[in-house]
Amino acid sequence: MTRIVTAVLLIALGAIGATMANWLSVPAEDASPGGLARSAGATRDDGSDSARRLRDLEARLARETSARQQAENQLSEMQRKYAALHDGRESLPVRANGGGNAAPAAAPPPAAPPPEAMAAAPAEPPPPAQPPEVDYSKSEMERALIAGGLDPNAAADVKRKSDQLQMAQMYLRDQATREEWLDTPRFHEEMAALEAQQVSIRDELGEDGYDRYLFSLGQSNRVRVDDVMSGSPAADAGLEVGDMILRYGDTRVFRPDELVAQTTAGEPGEMVRLVVIRQGKLISVDVPRGPLGLRINATQSMPQSG
Repeated sequence: MTRIVTAVLLIALGAIGATMANWLSVPAEDASPGGLARSAGATRDDGSDSARRLRDLEARLARETSARQQAENQLSEMQRKYAALHDGRESLPVRANGGGNAAPAAAPPPAAPPPEAMAAAPAEPPPPAQPPEVDYSKSEMERALIAGGLDPNAAADVKRKSDQLQMAQMYLRDQATREEWLDTPRFHEEMAALEAQQVSIRDELGEDGYDRYLFSLGQSNRVRVDDVMSGSPAADAGLEVGDMILRYGDTRVFRPDELVAQTTAGEPGEMVRLVVIRQGKLISVDVPRGPLGLRINATQSMPQSG
């Protein structure tokens, strides 16, 4: 590498010397015998020739000064590059495969931002919140009950009672099948007696807690309007497709059959307050008790107090 750098410096210095020699050379006509004779004869001319020669000398001096300054600048630049090579800050361009265009020198690393700029830079956003870990030591029903608002001990008690009832129903069905009295009046009576012992989770949790319970289990907890019939009470009240019916009168509804049961109860034609969710907002309308003129379906939605 040192030999290559030395050779480059010698070539550069030779080029600079050639340039100075070219700039400082005497014109050909002045170096010829005729030119010298004319110069000698010019000394015998009048003062106008002396003035012209003085101007020529001044011009040559100016060119020499300019050439010397430019040569010094080029030599200083070559010395700087030579020193930089030894410091490892620059590298000579390398030709790939012995020819072709020279590869560009590596770009210097970006300068570090000033401390004040680093202080003014905004802080990185916090990482997204991780979902809560699932406690798999508890059953799905217990987790849903806890999400509905019950403490773990109460949730475990509700599950225990529900399991006991389901086992009793299994034994009853198994006995009736073996003794061939399944689907008889005796079977339906004994099954109804067992169902009367059913723990009402809805009563245990309340309306909002039962809503969260259904949602945690992935079950439907809303009644969605799929179609509004023209000229129907629902159309006159301003119900729209996509509305989700939350409450009919004083009763919270979670399934389509619950809504149908409420429309057939009470006095027909009496005005009932209907609460629906429309685009995340609660809206109340009044409808007469009876058929609403809706096509409805079960759906699931984020729990919302009603």
